[in-house]
Amino acid sequence: MKTWAKTPISSKIEITKDKIYRISDPIQLAEVFFPSRNAHQRRAAFLAILFEIKNAPEQRLVTTDSIAKKYGLSQSALTKARSKMVRIGLIRKRDGYWIFSTTFFKTLENLCEKIKAYQMPAQNRAQAEREQVFVEIAKGTGKWGQLGMLNG
Repeated sequence: MKTWAKTPISSKIEITKDKIYRISDPIQLAEVFFPSRNAHQRRAAFLAILFEIKNAPEQRLVTTDSIAKKYGLSQSALTKARSKMVRIGLIRKRDGYWIFSTTFFKTLENLCEKIKAYQMPAQNRAQAEREQVFVEIAKGTGKWGQLGMLNG
């Protein structure tokens, strides 16, 4: 008996400053979340889910079951798009309804805060040395003996 392993749905999104500035329509937005060349069905499913939730009463969608048929999409594409949207925090299911989630926005805000914090100049020699250790660790050659100073 052959068993099929589930192929994980990629969480990859493709964001560059140029790509973000060029977004002028929903298709370009969908391409950020589904950058693969052959992801037409998933991009369409992404937009269909987005628009259906947006236009649902109180932006609460009971089910996504009818979306594939309504838009002429494969159920597989719809499921993959919905799964990715949930995994990255764009939508979620609450109290039996599909709704927009704030998780993605909060995650991006958190990332921005971390980047801002890492842009602050080192306040002393110890911090500067600690930063050098992080670079060594990132290279994979690490000065593992100096790891103790990371916590100090």
